[in-house]
Amino acid sequence: MITRGKLLGRAAAVAGVVLALVSTGIAQASVPQSAPPAGFSETGIKYVALGDSRASGPRLEPMYPDACSRSYENFAGKISRALDVAEFADVSCSAARAENIIDTPQLIPNYWPVQLDAVHPDTDLITISIGGNDSNSIFLGPLCVAPGPGTDRGCRYDPLANSVAQSGIDRAAGELDRILTAVTQRAPNARIYLIGEGGMISSRGCWPNIPFSDADAAWFMDYFARYNTKFDEVAHAHGVRTVDIAAASIAGGHDACASADQRWFEGLFSESTAQRLHFTDAGMTAVADLVVADLQG
Repeated sequence: MITRGKLLGRAAAVAGVVLALVSTGIAQASVPQSAPPAGFSETGIKYVALGDSRASGPRLEPMYPDACSRSYENFAGKISRALDVAEFADVSCSAARAENIIDTPQLIPNYWPVQLDAVHPDTDLITISIGGNDSNSIFLGPLCVAPGPGTDRGCRYDPLANSVAQSGIDRAAGELDRILTAVTQRAPNARIYLIGEGGMISSRGCWPNIPFSDADAAWFMDYFARYNTKFDEVAHAHGVRTVDIAAASIAGGHDACASADQRWFEGLFSESTAQRLHFTDAGMTAVADLVVADLQG
């Protein structure tokens, strides 16, 4: 599901392991086209991809020869090939935070320049996936881990978990506003897609891969729904479109508790080449298909 922005139109193992709850999801098979979609120059699309590990696609071979754990098969790579773009720069990098997009070079896992440097006034397509390292998602997982199958940690009742969740959403939203301000100023005519959070966890747990009770899993799912609502508000204010990966993943049964051939995300124990707690190749294809379909529609 693509949510329309104001200016840019078109609807369309276990305890002790940090659950870095990244997210993603949707269909398959990107369709190339011979000419740029409506609204783009006949000389071709100039596309830049920004973000953290949800965008970069760690361990999805083949990989770029740098330290950013960035895959040629991430959603940006798939989008670039489907649209046959004229220029393409994927500067997403694992462990990136908002500051690494805006004004601060990244030092972990290695030196990486400010991502915004890749955006220019004539850039006309941008995707952004960021927020997992700016929110408190990484701290919430351990608060909800059940000690064994059939048990319930009850983190949904924990005032600390609820406070940590909300403060993280608020902080990440503030950082997103800074990012979108900087990006839209640098490329005022670009069509921008923000990839939403969530989708890995639905209303079911599956110990030990998603080691939550069903009730706590449902609370976590709702946490990401609230997160995305806040991100939608920020994106709308900047005329940016949002891609609701969580809704597509959960509705289609593609969360990390799905069978290996249906999942768009891996849980704590990866059954594919994808890094645990990240998109599978099918999940990356899903995101790409949503964006391409919206551009072609």
